[in-house]
Amino acid sequence: MLEIRLTTVALTGNRPGTAGGFTMVELMVVLAVLGAVMVLAAPGYRALILNNRMLSETYALRATLSNARAEALARRAPVVVCPTANGTACDTSRTNWATGYMTFVDTNNDMLADATNADEEIIQYEAREGSTTTTFDNLANRVRFNPRGHALNSEGTFTFCDPRGAERARALMLAPVGSLRSAVDTDSPEDGIVNDASDTNVSC
Repeated sequence: MLEIRLTTVALTGNRPGTAGGFTMVELMVVLAVLGAVMVLAAPGYRALILNNRMLSETYALRATLSNARAEALARRAPVVVCPTANGTACDTSRTNWATGYMTFVDTNNDMLADATNADEEIIQYEAREGSTTTTFDNLANRVRFNPRGHALNSEGTFTFCDPRGAERARALMLAPVGSLRSAVDTDSPEDGIVNDASDTNVSC
């Protein structure tokens, strides 16, 4: 009798007699593809980081100014926001607000924070990383809200810049009445650069 024997071969990803893994050519192809993907993705990733930093600085200063105005109204006392190096005293010679700013009550109108005076409390200190450049075009280089929440003589434009220049800059405009609004491109046709309170392109 003819005996028929069937041999079952397990199906695997490798051919019989070959070892598992990738060949050198396959590894080189994978590395080349990964390299190409990283080259294409890197600019977008960098832009995302810079955009997030810019937004963070803009929102932080906006929140500080809005809070200072609210404190002036609530306390019925002048409140000052200014750049600082240490959180205890104004340093209006610092042109870059992104390195830090503070808020304090200024009942005697001397523009100086007095930690020993209960009526001149230091309300807030924002120690920033300085990852962007934030400038204020008011010559006094500080903001003072009066007891009615007005910012008379403190109005101006805060401009936020990073290494990408004016085309990626943001700006906040502070009105004499104390209100804040984001700057937009008011040029016609638009040139991609936001304009300050005088409808002039911001510069970095």
